[in-house]
Amino acid sequence: MNDPRSISRRVFLTRVGRITISLGAAPWWLPRVAFGKSPYDGGVWLAGDHHIHTKYSPDGQYEIAKQVHEALHHGLGWCVITDHGGPKHDKVTLEKAYPDLVAARKKNAGSFVFQGLEWNVPEAEHGTVIIPPTDDEAKLIARFEARFDAKNYSKKNTPADTEADAIAGVKYLQAVKGEHKPLYFVNHPARTGRVSPMEMRNWADAGPDVTRGFEGAAGHQAASLMGSPRGHYDKSRGSGSFEGYPDEAYRTWGGYDWFVAKVGGLWDSLLGEGRPWYITANSDSHRHYTDHTVVNPATYLLSGHVTPTTQSSKEHVHNMDFWPGEYTKTWVYARRGDPFEILAALRGGSMFTVHGDLVDRLEMGLHSSDAMAPMGGTLVLDKRGQTVELRARIREAAGSNFAGRTPKVHHVDVIAGEVQGIVKDRAAMTNETTRVVRQLPVDEMKREGPWLSFSHRFERVERPMYVRLRGTNRDLEGPAMDTSSINPWDDLWFYSNPIFVRIKS
Repeated sequence: MNDPRSISRRVFLTRVGRITISLGAAPWWLPRVAFGKSPYDGGVWLAGDHHIHTKYSPDGQYEIAKQVHEALHHGLGWCVITDHGGPKHDKVTLEKAYPDLVAARKKNAGSFVFQGLEWNVPEAEHGTVIIPPTDDEAKLIARFEARFDAKNYSKKNTPADTEADAIAGVKYLQAVKGEHKPLYFVNHPARTGRVSPMEMRNWADAGPDVTRGFEGAAGHQAASLMGSPRGHYDKSRGSGSFEGYPDEAYRTWGGYDWFVAKVGGLWDSLLGEGRPWYITANSDSHRHYTDHTVVNPATYLLSGHVTPTTQSSKEHVHNMDFWPGEYTKTWVYARRGDPFEILAALRGGSMFTVHGDLVDRLEMGLHSSDAMAPMGGTLVLDKRGQTVELRARIREAAGSNFAGRTPKVHHVDVIAGEVQGIVKDRAAMTNETTRVVRQLPVDEMKREGPWLSFSHRFERVERPMYVRLRGTNRDLEGPAMDTSSINPWDDLWFYSNPIFVRIKS
């Protein structure tokens, strides 16, 4: 196949003085077509993790600087500190945690560290809120937490505890003034079933520049090494769960959320509406699975943080986390190493997710006769019936991963579905048009050193559509429901984000 780097260049941001126009934040129906050089020339790939806890969470343990150091050590170029909201936690953030975060930035200059929050979403579960690194970042997250976190009781008012409060919180983030807005990703969306399809659509509508997707692969991936369900997906249908989810939704599949792993499922339903709904992956790191340190949680209520003791438990520990970056990475492609451009890449879907360092590059583009769009973009066709070609390259990671293994890709799935517009049924969770259109084993790809490349043609495209990829080291037709005994290092997958195709007529 032709080298996709010779075709065109993607524009991520256009800067005019201090004004930034983020093309990734544009509605999906606006064209984002690239010409000239390759969209993957001149930029930078940076791995990251947007869900990390520290001693400022009641179930955390480590200093912020420790978690940032581990992230950097395990190959991450950016990370987000997302301690749980809680009683008076907004004051703890301002007075204690934020100064520690600023110090961690200075001590670990090789990593971009964002201020965030694991939002206790009213009448739902959890989500990551990422704040742009501006002068008022700490005040902004503290004000948001005090007003909209379901477990924050800092003020003498009625706690945020309704679906309307959650929508109001998203609207609050959407209304943040300035050239850079926060981001919101839903965390471990299917774990308890408390996040309904209706809520996700409501949040997307309330914050079109802010609500950008969910964790395709939740953290706690070391749980099965400790005899628990992978990803800590050990829940079942409860009183607050959406009744439409089947039992299989409450377990991970190949380490990924059922919403993502099921072809034609909820993620594809959202993409089938043309929504810019993207997936991430992270560690949800609280306490490392090998750490036997006894933690005193009593100091959390007194001082706003837990205190590790000098004691070491000799009993079986229930910790279930890897270090940030040790097992899971979200790779973003940004124009350059700049925190605002990293946020633009996250907002625009210019990212892929991977476990166990199976791959460390994924370049993909959809090409027509005169244009192309990269991952996260939209290819606009002048008329129906044109041929569209997918051109993709993946790079197997050099050397061994942090388990001392050198994983190899077994095959890649090309997945495509139609974009049919906004659905009337807000509870919809299927897209019947989505399917695996081709499964490519390694021997059908072109190999150049660590790079594997392939192409696939979509003849006579008559309807708007999208294309996404997934790959694995397993000889399986698709991901299987995870057991509590599976070794996560044996079962590795990567998923791209989609490229959309729109037809002018």
